[in-house]
Amino acid sequence: MARRFGPAAWMGGAFGAALAVGLAVLLRLGSSVDAVAVATESVARVAFVFFWPAYAGGALAALFGPAFAGLARHRRAFGLAFAAALLVHLAFVAWLFRISSPQPVSDTVALYFGVGALWAYGLALGSWKRLSDVFGARLWRIFSTAGLEYIAFLFFRDFVLLPLQYDVRHPLIYYGPFAILIIVVALLRWTAALRGLHPPGYAPRRSPP
Repeated sequence: MARRFGPAAWMGGAFGAALAVGLAVLLRLGSSVDAVAVATESVARVAFVFFWPAYAGGALAALFGPAFAGLARHRRAFGLAFAAALLVHLAFVAWLFRISSPQPVSDTVALYFGVGALWAYGLALGSWKRLSDVFGARLWRIFSTAGLEYIAFLFFRDFVLLPLQYDVRHPLIYYGPFAILIIVVALLRWTAALRGLHPPGYAPRRSPP
């Protein structure tokens, strides 16, 4: 399917899906600070739907065989789709900062989420061979592995650590499925890595120069 539609179509679809979800929340709840916060969180979940197969595809193929080979081959398309959906999320975050007083998160939290966003777009840009060749194969693997694990940690923080630390709304429904997915994929990736089946790095199928 990724070959049929191409990266641009995946990115456009992910961007449209994230925007549609965010606008649907606003149409239902209005444009208050709380409504924009819910929309921001909802768009983040759409982005995660595309991040998960990009993060999990290689490990699933290594552990469970050819049934997941197609998913592994299309990690680049899913990664670019995640970057497109993330752009919508960042737009909602900017809106939330503009209308909130005080700001919705601390400067420290904003900083490490900002680092995650920069890393996501670094990975997206590096999926084109001419740009990734600047790093070299070894350095690119280190950069992509660290980036993926850092982004995964940010999702783990939102879906697992925060619900455990604070009294959140509807934790089982709103956080539970995503918490299970991020924990499972981390276990799969590192199980495959420890068994030597698949390194915990991101080796996307890159476009020709």
